Amino acid sequence: MPLLQMEKVGIRFGGLKAVDGLDLAVEPGELVGLIGPNGAGKTTVFNLLTGVYTPTEGTITYAGRRINGLKPHVLARLGIARTFQNIRLFPSLTVFDNVRVAYQVNTRHTPLDSILRLPRFFAEESRMAEESLELLGRLDLLAHKDELARNLPYGLQRRLEIARALALKPRLLLLDEPAAGMNPQESRQLMELIAAVRRDFDLTVLLIEHDMSVVMGICERIYVLDHGVLIATGTPAEIRRNPRVIEAYLGEEAS
Repeated sequence: MPLLQMEKVGIRFGGLKAVDGLDLAVEPGELVGLIGPNGAGKTTVFNLLTGVYTPTEGTITYAGRRINGLKPHVLARLGIARTFQNIRLFPSLTVFDNVRVAYQVNTRHTPLDSILRLPRFFAEESRMAEESLELLGRLDLLAHKDELARNLPYGLQRRLEIARALALKPRLLLLDEPAAGMNPQESRQLMELIAAVRRDFDLTVLLIEHDMSVVMGICERIYVLDHGVLIATGTPAEIRRNPRVIEAYLGEEAS
């Protein structure tokens, strides 16, 4: 059974059909790309998967459960985490606190524990701090733990956003253009990071990306959208030589 499945999913905004009858499936452990020209509906798909939008048609299934219409915080607890095309860190918080705040989603103490400062509250706070430091270490961010997020170089801000997503302890990680604004060296480092976190955290990854060197370099399968419609799916080699993809998005350089 696929970990994630979209069957005939669509959404309308007034008279505009942003996504039209999309069929998409991601198996456990896969790294799958979703590409297409600007306005193709890619980020809309992510917003459907994370509860920002509710589909007007079709069914979204995650881990065997229908998730249409569930709120973002519910989906986060179920194991779906995402990053954003425009980095959305808490700029005035430290690197450490940006990660620690994400662990709050899976806390087990109650509001009463917090108000009365009961032992379970302190145990949870200690656990979150330890896990945050461990995660920062695994993503080579520990040396920056006391820096404000806004003061990090751009590439490290991207890395921190991925770390914060991992703090949710997801099964499915959605990456929305993680290489946006990166130079070629940073993009190569990003590819290594994605491959490492996928392996080390036993993740399934769905990736939106315009940088074709990243998409073709790490994705096992690729879906291609154009104006909200799926026009192709296949391996990177198949997508490279697909005439509809070349015409819609990749251009002659892909041939």
